[in-house]
Amino acid sequence: MNSIPELYHFTCDHGHVGIARTGILLPNIHPFMKNLGPLLWLTDLAEPPSKESVGLTSIWTTCDRLAYRYIVHSKAAVHWFDVRQRAPKEIVETLESYGQPEHWWIVRRPLTPSEFSFDDGWKHNESATDTTASRRAGSDGESG
Repeated sequence: MNSIPELYHFTCDHGHVGIARTGILLPNIHPFMKNLGPLLWLTDLAEPPSKESVGLTSIWTTCDRLAYRYIVHSKAAVHWFDVRQRAPKEIVETLESYGQPEHWWIVRRPLTPSEFSFDDGWKHNESATDTTASRRAGSDGESG
């Protein structure tokens, strides 16, 4: 029997506001993997070495996507490797090339308050975790 480790969901300011308002963690449709349905991305890394390591990079947003951490305990969580074969191969290759997919987990339904808690002790040190992204982005430090 496989046990699910303690998992974490990271989000930015506006994501945290939405979670606080609704009291649930909502999955979203990935724009390039719509066939998988809504996905809530989790990781088993309590302190990710970078936002890229947990797949939180984007050219469309500059918010700190590691600003808030939620601790997740849900039997609905499955490892990314258990579903990746259902996504387009080229998307999987690109997505995984940015991070550490061995630490990625997903849930395909909303999580209720009994399955997660806000970690008010978490403090993200953005400069310590985002050096790779800053180098890639150039001198302006915008990493997306």
